Amino acid sequence: MKRSISAKLILLPICFCSITTISLYSQNSNVKKTHRKAIEALYNERYEDAQNLYKSILNSEPTNSRYNLEAGLSYYFSAFEREKSIPYFEAALQHSTKDTIPELKYYLAKSYQLIGDYEKSNKTFNDFNYFIDFPKKSGKLLKSDIDREVNYNNNGIKYTLEENKNVTLENIGSNVNTKDREYAAVSHHSDNVIVFTSRRKFKGNKLDKGDLLPYEDIYVAKKSNENWVLVTDKNELKKYIPENVNTKKHDASITYSIDGKSIYTYKKDAVWQSVFENGTWGTLNRLNKNVNTSKFNVPSVSITPDGNTLFFVATKKDGIGGKDIYKSIKQSNGEWDTPTLLNTNINTKEDEDAPFLSTDGKTLYFSSRGHSSIGGYDIFKSELTNGEWGQATNIGIPFNSPSDDIFYVIDEKNENGFLSTDRIGGNGSFDIYGFITKCKNIDNTEIRGIVYDSKLKTPIKATLTLTNKKTNSEEATVNTLTSNGKFLIVAKPETVYSLSMKADGYSSHTVEITTPPQCEYYQLFSELSLDKVEIEGATYQVATIRNSLFNRADINSTQPTNDGSYIPDFKDENDNQYSEDMAFMQKTRKLTPENQPNFYLLKDTVKIEDFIASNPEKDLISFEPIYFDFDKSNITKASKSELEKISSYLKSPEGKEYLLTITGHSDGKRDYEMSKKLFKNKKMEYSKDAAENRSKDYNLKLSEFRAQQVSKYLTQKGIKNSQISIEFIGENQPAFPNFNSDGSNNLENQSKNRRVTFKLTKQKEI
Repeated sequence: MKRSISAKLILLPICFCSITTISLYSQNSNVKKTHRKAIEALYNERYEDAQNLYKSILNSEPTNSRYNLEAGLSYYFSAFEREKSIPYFEAALQHSTKDTIPELKYYLAKSYQLIGDYEKSNKTFNDFNYFIDFPKKSGKLLKSDIDREVNYNNNGIKYTLEENKNVTLENIGSNVNTKDREYAAVSHHSDNVIVFTSRRKFKGNKLDKGDLLPYEDIYVAKKSNENWVLVTDKNELKKYIPENVNTKKHDASITYSIDGKSIYTYKKDAVWQSVFENGTWGTLNRLNKNVNTSKFNVPSVSITPDGNTLFFVATKKDGIGGKDIYKSIKQSNGEWDTPTLLNTNINTKEDEDAPFLSTDGKTLYFSSRGHSSIGGYDIFKSELTNGEWGQATNIGIPFNSPSDDIFYVIDEKNENGFLSTDRIGGNGSFDIYGFITKCKNIDNTEIRGIVYDSKLKTPIKATLTLTNKKTNSEEATVNTLTSNGKFLIVAKPETVYSLSMKADGYSSHTVEITTPPQCEYYQLFSELSLDKVEIEGATYQVATIRNSLFNRADINSTQPTNDGSYIPDFKDENDNQYSEDMAFMQKTRKLTPENQPNFYLLKDTVKIEDFIASNPEKDLISFEPIYFDFDKSNITKASKSELEKISSYLKSPEGKEYLLTITGHSDGKRDYEMSKKLFKNKKMEYSKDAAENRSKDYNLKLSEFRAQQVSKYLTQKGIKNSQISIEFIGENQPAFPNFNSDGSNNLENQSKNRRVTFKLTKQKEI
């Protein structure tokens, strides 16, 4: 028997009873003929045919409530794009005589549930309650079903409020997922490879007479250049699955052992095992009857890291209800012992399926239609405590949806995994999704701070340079404000930098600073104070750095405050964050790495020589950046005055000694909907990563064009090519964050990032 994933459909007989007895009023002969064909297609589950026929009918009679209802059903009962039923159901309700189609409200409520509009679904279910004949047994059963659906909705409302925003969940693409069903991805423990099950159509495969879908087969996919592609080479396939693993009937992937040396598959209503030895997969052997005990086995299997305990699914008389999860212990002779039923913290009166054990053996993931589901199968987890499995908890949104969510697997680091779902927005009736639990860093963050002399209690005008230690490249150089010593510098999250400070009258200081991972935008804060002390007749400079690399909102009002040490108080009427910064710095005086892990207090002492060399370029002339229109590289009228200044200086006797470096930049604006259309027009496979790479490549080229245009302008003004050097870095060094904290485009900041900057350096003598 196949591993079935049943759709969540009920009341079908009720609805078709209504359909087959409707009056064909106001039909012309063509509409009447087309309607008979549409009814036949709908009844025989040829939903795509039915959809096209109803579109034709509704072109003639768009306000006919019955036609709209039936058109809605042709989408609702289909395995794909079920959300398209809603406009038809709503039109049917709008144009129907009051209370003539009571079942319409049931289907409309279910459709609202599919798209996660739980409040509207509950209201519509409540309206439907009016039509239930409660004294009858059928009415009581229907009321029980409605109560269950309302409970799903209430769970959905709860979990929506608790959604884990750090998780990235994405469809793995149309190279793997088709309009048919793909599910049960199994990760291979080497390479970027999954084995999965599909019921896709291909030439020669036969249909299961039970549901008229193709028999299951096992496939292999590999990640290449950020995209998943099918493995078709026979020699490569032999590395991951036994040869000739697919038969004429159902064959499905189940799991690998933790060491990747055993694979478990499904065929002939049973679980089979193959062992990888001497570089090849051995013959598939059927597990004993203690595992394969159910006449209609619908197996999913997970095995402990030591290979001695097997969790599997079966429908048995001693079960709690429907499909249940059992475990079996391997005996000394290698056979599996009599299975035991897991407790009611796991199994319910509804179906349970797809157990998956974490690498450490302490967490059991599984899918259930019971517990606190938000619709159909949801994914749950249970923790092992003192030898007992604890109460199952729903792992929440985005892992779970109002549709079926099942076959959850995750790697040993609990960071990357896969699940299968028939949720809205997929490629077909059941798709495989990949997920990352570790949040994706924002592109850029900001370090705001202050530099001051703690002894003189004065701000310091300093030049700060941020250098990426991994690439040894300078990513930003800024000057502190003379009035208050404040600075703002753009950096990348989760990056190790050296921050160097140069100021007249002070020795240079360089410290290491590591920005933390950041899923959402907030400013980091760095406070640098300098002091001079005398030790045994020598003068030393002491730098104290307080790096508050966390969201200041994390410090609540009860946080300990000032310990009596100096707080820099340099009021500037233009500083809108003066009061906020003063209060924050006061709170940091009691912080330690123990009570705030992302707080770092550093001290660095250097000996001051009798003569502190001045910066030979401190009085060097500097030029303002010039800016560009969106997606343009032509020189604007507003920019020409600054370019004239540059041209005049480079022609002067002093300017001829210097090399001008022209650096092109772009913004990082994103429009994913436009990207999807572009990829579609070019017949390219779309993914968010592919769109990101294309945008970054395009912006790099655009920044090059901008730098070239400026160079061309200056050479036309008589500047020699030998005095000009060009760099272009795309969107990699924004002057301001490109995005707001909610991820939307910050248009004002982006306009300031579309720029060319200039730097003068002394030319080497030849």
